[in-house]
Amino acid sequence: MPRRTQRYSKIGDTMKTIDLSGKWNYKTDIDDSQTIDSIKFENNNFNLPGSTCDNRIGKKTEYFDKISKEAVRAPRERYEYIAPLWLQKTVNIPNDTDGKTVRLFMERVNIASELWIDGVKTDRQIIELSTPHIYNLTGKITPGEHTFTLKIDNRNLLNLDTMASGYSVDTQGYWNGVIGRIELQYEEKEHIDSIQVYTDDKGITLKVVETSDVHSPFKTEKATVTVNVTSPKGDLLGEKIFETKVFNSKQVDYFRYDISKIDCWDEFNPNLYTATVKYECNGHTDIKSVKFGMRTIKTENKKILLNNRQISLRGTIDCAIYPLTGYPPMDIEVWRKNFNTIKSYGLNHVRFHAWCPPECAFNAADEIGMYISVEMPLWLNHDVCALETGEDPIHRQYFMQEAINISKTYGNHPSFIMFSNGNENMGDFDMLNDITTCIKAYDNRRIYTLTTNFDHPIMPCEDYLCAYEAGGHNVRIQNCQDKVAENTLLDYSSAVKDVPVPIISFEVGQYCVYPDVDLIEKYTGNILPVNLDVIKKFMIEKNVYHKLNDYIKASGDLAVKLYKEDIEAALRTKDFGGFELLSLLDYTGQSTATVGILDVFYESKGLISPDEFKNFAGEVVPLFKAKRIFKNTDTLEAELDLYDFGEKKINHPVYNLTVQNGKQVFYKTSTTESKVSIPLNSITKSTMLSVILEVNGYKNTWRIFVFAENKIENNVRMIKSEEEL
Repeated sequence: MPRRTQRYSKIGDTMKTIDLSGKWNYKTDIDDSQTIDSIKFENNNFNLPGSTCDNRIGKKTEYFDKISKEAVRAPRERYEYIAPLWLQKTVNIPNDTDGKTVRLFMERVNIASELWIDGVKTDRQIIELSTPHIYNLTGKITPGEHTFTLKIDNRNLLNLDTMASGYSVDTQGYWNGVIGRIELQYEEKEHIDSIQVYTDDKGITLKVVETSDVHSPFKTEKATVTVNVTSPKGDLLGEKIFETKVFNSKQVDYFRYDISKIDCWDEFNPNLYTATVKYECNGHTDIKSVKFGMRTIKTENKKILLNNRQISLRGTIDCAIYPLTGYPPMDIEVWRKNFNTIKSYGLNHVRFHAWCPPECAFNAADEIGMYISVEMPLWLNHDVCALETGEDPIHRQYFMQEAINISKTYGNHPSFIMFSNGNENMGDFDMLNDITTCIKAYDNRRIYTLTTNFDHPIMPCEDYLCAYEAGGHNVRIQNCQDKVAENTLLDYSSAVKDVPVPIISFEVGQYCVYPDVDLIEKYTGNILPVNLDVIKKFMIEKNVYHKLNDYIKASGDLAVKLYKEDIEAALRTKDFGGFELLSLLDYTGQSTATVGILDVFYESKGLISPDEFKNFAGEVVPLFKAKRIFKNTDTLEAELDLYDFGEKKINHPVYNLTVQNGKQVFYKTSTTESKVSIPLNSITKSTMLSVILEVNGYKNTWRIFVFAENKIENNVRMIKSEEEL
């Protein structure tokens, strides 16, 4: 076969790349018996970037005949391959690489890689889930043709068990391969290795790592670093030139650049600046650019402050469930679409549940104004796993390095505002405390917590707590159903009082909607919906499949009502940090946990429109605090309130309150007062009242039930949707 033409491109002034995507030779190694000397490649049609499932390699997954716990656990890869995979390609190295810094860059690998060039091992094995695998080939490769051999191993080499979304059958599966960019990179030895941007309310500090061929403290080279900054509107803000001395092969310098008029980055104004750094040394020049947002984040007096203004998180979680690929999308357009969908429902935050997304996800979040919480692929506790956190000594070493890698790789993104070591970890909190303390000292550009979920005494290194209980108090309604049934007054002020840091309620909701087994038709990619298939068979066997739409509609209607109650309890709580849903879309693992109002393809189930959901989950939400059930001899006493985290504060809200009895207006007022009293003695038949509260175009609705004291008639009409209000 003719060799695929290698593509060359330039990044900045000096870095060039050779695209290594395309066809590679491959060899499976199920029992890990092959060596570089024994391996014989017989196939030449493995496409990179891609997975073994993309390339139809592995054990073909079959549908289940009978329903069982294993059958309904989760969808599965159509072809599952958990073993080493060998890949080989002949690469033509151009003459202009001679004397240059050369690297092999693989954007995302699951989970380990090894590299040989012309049969000679290059460096040690890299085990890394969250950031690129990079091999330094400087001095190890010459111009001409060379054979690159890779060994990719997706076995559980880190004792992660099976729960973390970064490595789990419940989520993205155990895909084997390389996705995203795979390329050779080469540039002068005098180049910029990395740029980190630290913002404050007056400008930026740039941490620039410069490389050179200086290897002796007695030899120095003069160098010049020139910094230019471009505003979000494309205006050049001016040039600053710094003289420095290079005394080491890889050294760190800090440069200060003040900005007189700052356009801050936030959810409403996702303003992005560009810093361009030119490094001149020993006759060579390197230019690299980085995008950043002017934003600061901290916690103070139990509040989360972004740019010194309090924010409230209204979030969902992403569990790396992408059925078409079976691995995280490496296309920014997918992330733009997903984040815009999330925003359309009033939310401003995504927590990545026990995994870290790729670069393009951060880029999309930066552009759109989405707040991101990142976690390491760590979920270990004895409730769900054989191991607890830290029981294997490799956990301390690996996750400390993982936290640093995540910070270095994605730390410039303004959307990246929060970091947790992982989901629901128990075990060695001393290890988690060490990691958090170190990474927080290393990088202060975000706020930190030890682990997401589980109430615990707050450590000095922690900035916030995300849990379903805080300070011994509930912070979601699952254990408060009686109070919620009686009134719309529940809040979590006791937890706020007793916990010294901001609280974010963990995985709010978890209300299952009946699984839509007809969704099978959408699974046209790498993931096979074995769980939905066996549920459909079971429904047919029990002669209820024809009721599928009724089941979805009924369970979905209840789920939407419960999500509203859960969210409003959080919004009613003064100085609450926010909430994170489980989830706006389905979680298809853990026995098919279809908890979303969207399916896993980010498409609506038809339960509620984005605008209707936004009425009780958006940046401004009117709140009505009252009992739910009255006699007609009572007076309806209610408090009117406003959750207001919009772009511009509503300083003097006017509450427009309408109460309807069927289609008739029962009570109406426009008031600046926060309390209303509504006599109910004119009601003669038991009925349901529809309450509509509107402030500055923001609307919310509730149902109030009034029973006649003397003669109760069955005239309480249960509505089907909020539209009828």
